[in-house]
Amino acid sequence: MKSEFDVTLVSSPGTLLTETSRFYGIASKEISMQREISIVKDLFSLIKLIGFFAKEKPTIIHANTPKGGLLSLIAAWVCRVPNRLYFVHGLRYQGTEGLKKTLLMFMEGLSCKFATKVFSVSNGVKEVLLEDQITKKPINVIWNGSINGIDLDFFNPALIDASQLKAEYSIGKEDFVFGFVGRLVSDKGINELVASFAKLNLRFPNTKLLLVGPIESNLDPLLPETLKEINSNNKIISTGYQSDVRLFYKMMNLFVFPSYREGFGISLMEASAMNVPSISSNIIGCNEVISPTINGNLILPKNQEALFHSMEHALLHTEEVKKMA
Repeated sequence: MKSEFDVTLVSSPGTLLTETSRFYGIASKEISMQREISIVKDLFSLIKLIGFFAKEKPTIIHANTPKGGLLSLIAAWVCRVPNRLYFVHGLRYQGTEGLKKTLLMFMEGLSCKFATKVFSVSNGVKEVLLEDQITKKPINVIWNGSINGIDLDFFNPALIDASQLKAEYSIGKEDFVFGFVGRLVSDKGINELVASFAKLNLRFPNTKLLLVGPIESNLDPLLPETLKEINSNNKIISTGYQSDVRLFYKMMNLFVFPSYREGFGISLMEASAMNVPSISSNIIGCNEVISPTINGNLILPKNQEALFHSMEHALLHTEEVKKMA
């Protein structure tokens, strides 16, 4: 985009913002924003955004996430930014109930109201936005969905050699590796995944579970017994955040994604590009990526028994897994 636009990233301060702007060689602006509702802090963030937009006078604002999107779109509207694009990556209100759900739905509607154009990450998210009457504006989906697709020159298994990393993690040739890439929180189905693997590993000792991503303890934390199992089970490898996940996909036999809610499930596309089939929750977005028995299988979300049996089936039918890969 740099050949056509002068791009600036605006986000809460942190190493990700610094590293991303340095990697792409573009400007960045640190403005603190809270993920959770915090009226006083949100007001301060809004004032700072208004001040920044008033000074910079941008032509286009591309807003993401419920909180960051809402604050930046209000600020952009106040500053009369002519093009205000809101990209809906997922519907956070689906994981809540009661007053909080009502408030989050109202915030989603406000974001759409202040936007000049609304984009959805998937056809499933688009359908729910319309069903829940979040907005009456046209909702755009880029091609078949996702924020930017997958670069197959980058996610190319033929170019990746993970043999050294497998040796470091003591993953042998006979080991069957289940893997996950993403935030390690409850609504990604990590409690069910760890419990299913622990039970499965007792019967199949040549199995490993590779968890790639940060453990987030502030919002939607994992159960204490899940954390204890991750820390004590030497067959579970938790790597923390990784900037390049291709080596880790390369080590997996099967990608497992038992999330409760998603907008699209970009990691399912990454896994498929790396020739790794998936077990995924049958939810919006994900079921637009996974075709059962072709590149993976779909299970009911929040169902540990279904997840266990699907993982067990993979171990008993490894030729099916290889065919899907």
